[in-house]
Amino acid sequence: MSEDIPVRPPLPSSSDVRDRLGRRFRKQQEFSAGYAPLYSRLFGLVADWLAAEPGGDPLADWLVQAGASRSSLDVTLLLLAGLHRDILAHRPETAALASYYPTVGGLRPLDADLAPCLRLAVEARREPLAGFIAAAQVQTNETARGLCWLLPVCTLGWPSLHLVDLGASAGLNLAADHLHFRVIDGIGNQVLMELGIGPPPQFSVQSEGAPLPPARAVLPDIRSRLGCDLAPLILRSPEEEQTLAAFVWGDQPERLRHLRAGIVALRTVNRTRSPVYLVQADLAAGLPRFLTERLDRLSDAPIVLYNTYLTAYLADKGTALRSTLAAWAANHPQPVLWLQWEHLRCGPQPPAFGWIGWTADLWTEDRHRHWHLAWTHPHGNRILWMPDLTDWLAFWRDSGVTGGKR
Repeated sequence: MSEDIPVRPPLPSSSDVRDRLGRRFRKQQEFSAGYAPLYSRLFGLVADWLAAEPGGDPLADWLVQAGASRSSLDVTLLLLAGLHRDILAHRPETAALASYYPTVGGLRPLDADLAPCLRLAVEARREPLAGFIAAAQVQTNETARGLCWLLPVCTLGWPSLHLVDLGASAGLNLAADHLHFRVIDGIGNQVLMELGIGPPPQFSVQSEGAPLPPARAVLPDIRSRLGCDLAPLILRSPEEEQTLAAFVWGDQPERLRHLRAGIVALRTVNRTRSPVYLVQADLAAGLPRFLTERLDRLSDAPIVLYNTYLTAYLADKGTALRSTLAAWAANHPQPVLWLQWEHLRCGPQPPAFGWIGWTADLWTEDRHRHWHLAWTHPHGNRILWMPDLTDWLAFWRDSGVTGGKR
């Protein structure tokens, strides 16, 4: 009897890869146009390369080959992160391009010479850039995204909790309480809430929509801080910190300052009794094992899990993640709160292209509750609250849920 041999799906053709990359670079150009003019231009220039016929532009042919095995979104981020890493390291081959990058003091206006400067830098660094695109993992430690968990947990009234980051990268957002967030009424400029014990002001967040009443933030005791990632980046050296910094977009020096503040906060937290602990886990295939081996033992306080802009990088866009986590949370002896900043698969459309939904799911007292709290810009600097915010605040004011489901 012959054995069935699994049939592998055919590899995409180079023309398919070219088309896919071209569309993604163009989308990135459109997405970043309003707030990252340098990167919008760079994305657009690369999209122009990819519009050439095969053989018509050697850099386009090189990029198609270098990015053939990666998702198109990853390629857009890895190419520019690889270049930014070289610029932050002051590689002489990238000096002309660096003159456009505010993160290294570049003040040159976006003129016609940007296109040849980009080509020269990529041509000079093709080999290391190809290696970076092939092997590196996208790092999304946007330190403003720590607000995803920090603001909600300050409304819970829980005395203590365990904190878990799904897709933690270097774990900076697990230390968000050691930063400072100022939430401001986007219309009246009234300060609504101050969060975190870091030196103010570090992050300013514009709040609009359903009213967020002014409140004093009360942070529960965080008993443990656990992060998992497909390729966690544990910061042991200046070179690893530079790689993380390279994923900040080069025309946004403020975000780079925020990231460096996040690194300082991480160091501070790691000197406390609840340091950040990072583990490797494949959330696409290894989530059940992670939940049972790492989280089942956390039975002395509620668990707060969160993820920010993670599901876009999963092949099934988070379908298995949702079902697996829900099944586990329903049987955990303590309340489980799951907070997310992600693209919503169904329901209302975001108020602007690229904005993501801020959702909360709670399993407690044998019940599951869900709230769509807000829409937020992926960088966390603007929030549009939804009507569910009122229900969320009323629930925690009236429920008295503290710990233990049954």
